[in-house]
Parts: sequence; C-alpha cells; structure tokens
Amino acid sequence: MKIQETLIAIIFGAMILVAMLAGQKSNEKYFPLREWAEKDKFVPDLSGPVWVDPETGMEFVRVNGGSFEMGCIDDTWQCNPNEYPVHKVYVDGFWIGRYPVTQKQWLRIFEVNPSFFQRNHDNPVEKVSWHEAREYIAELNIRKGSEVFRLPTEAEWEYACRGNGSAMNYSGSMDSEEVAWYRGNSGGSTRPVGSRMPNKLGLFDMSGNVFEWVQDVYDEKAYKRHNPYNPLIDTGLGSAYDHYISIIEPYIGGDSFRVIRGGSWRHLSMVARCSNRYSMAAGSRQNYLGFRIAADRLGPQSNE
Repeated sequence: MKIQETLIAIIFGAMILVAMLAGQKSNEKYFPLREWAEKDKFVPDLSGPVWVDPETGMEFVRVNGGSFEMGCIDDTWQCNPNEYPVHKVYVDGFWIGRYPVTQKQWLRIFEVNPSFFQRNHDNPVEKVSWHEAREYIAELNIRKGSEVFRLPTEAEWEYACRGNGSAMNYSGSMDSEEVAWYRGNSGGSTRPVGSRMPNKLGLFDMSGNVFEWVQDVYDEKAYKRHNPYNPLIDTGLGSAYDHYISIIEPYIGGDSFRVIRGGSWRHLSMVARCSNRYSMAAGSRQNYLGFRIAADRLGPQSNE
C-alpha cells in the first residue's frame, strides 16, 4: 500500500512539474524578445552615422537638425493641458543613444546596480534619480576628458522620438503594441532594450519600457514660454547651481521637478505617446524610471 501511495505521489508531482514548465514556456512565447524581427514586420534603417563608446558599448545615432510641431498634434486623443499649445520648434543636430542606458552599461562605470529588476542586465537601468543620471554622465565626461555627454533636452527628446518630427503617436508607429512595453504587455517588469520595433531613426524604447529623464525643469506652461530655437526650460541659476544641485533643490520649490518622457512598463499605453509629458522630483528613484544620453559632437563616425 505504501509503495502505491509513493508511486502516486511521484506521478502527481511529475504532472505538476510538467504543467509549471509548460506554463513558463508559454509565457516566454507570449513575450518574445525579438518579435519585430522574427515576424519581419519591420526592418529599420541602421545605415546612418553611428558612434560607439568604446568604454560602455553605448551606440549613438546621429539626428539631423530640423523643425517640427511640438505638442499634441492628434486631436483624436484626450491630451493633457501641458501638451499645448502645439508650436513649431527648431533643433540643431545632435547625437542620442540608440537605447536607454542598460544595467550592463551602468555597471561598467559604477559598481552597484540600483535597479529593482535585475534578472537581465540588458534591461534598462532604473531606480535612478535625475541627480544620479547626471553623476553617471559626469563620470563618463571625466573619463573622456571633456564635456561630451549630457541629458537630451525635452525638445530634442520629442524630435528624436518622432523620428525627425513625424506625426506618429508612438515612437515609430501609430500602434503602441509594436513599439512599446507597457502595462498591457510587459508582464509586470522592464524588458531587454531593443525588443520592440524601433522608429525610422533606429531608436528603440522611446515609447514604453522606462520613463526617461531629460534636462528640462518641469513647467506646465512651458510651451507658452519656449524659444523657437533649441528651447530649454532651466533654473537660470547657472554653473553654481549645477555644482550644488542636490543641496539647493529642496529649497527652490518647483525647480526641483524635472520632465520625464516616454511612458513605462507599468503605465497605460497612451502614456507612451511621443507628446506625453510628466514631472518627477529630481531626487525620485522609481522602478519605471531611467535615462538616455545625448551629445552635441561625437566621432569618428562608423556605419558598422
């Protein structure tokens, strides 16, 4: 009798194990890492100027200067008041990271990974404050021996997200499912960068995965104040403020809030729209908040 009970227990346990493994396989099939490539839905043009940082392996894509209509240009959406008025903006050419900074790239500069989701170091680094993003960039600049890297401005970010200012709702598509990891498809986590379709500049994850810090101080009415050429909303306090930023900010009220862009794995798809803008205290660390790096000049160029 005990032998029969033992055999039944073994068989029952094996059935449970098979069911668990089948469930895991099914879940991975539902969230393929290279779905856009496997289905041949889209082949990005990656032949433009590219620069690869030899220390971190970050790829930077050249974005040619131009003008675009900044703000909510699709009247079918119930856009937020801070996305108006729509206004023409001109930006000079710049370079921007093909992906948000990954955990692997963060660890090549700093020893400790701050991220909540650490099972794959190709996922974007998160739980990084605006100050810490700038500290990372400052360390990169020290190693380069000059002020090379920076956060993108809000106008540059939207221009790049739109692929040189196109009218797409999301970065590379009118359909969030093709380009973004958001609440409805992320599985409750960040995902490896580059695992959804890019936009026409070959930039990935500008819609969804993690929100991204930009340079600008948040101002709900910024679009009424923008200079039409290379607009930037800042504190006006200059280099002294930059040096003592983390000390001063708690005492300056609204200037401690910075703009974040792009939506995330945790939020609704509509939050990942190119024109959507949110604010966050510069010292905040959230598991849906990372950053991407920009530069004015890089070289030599490579098309490899």
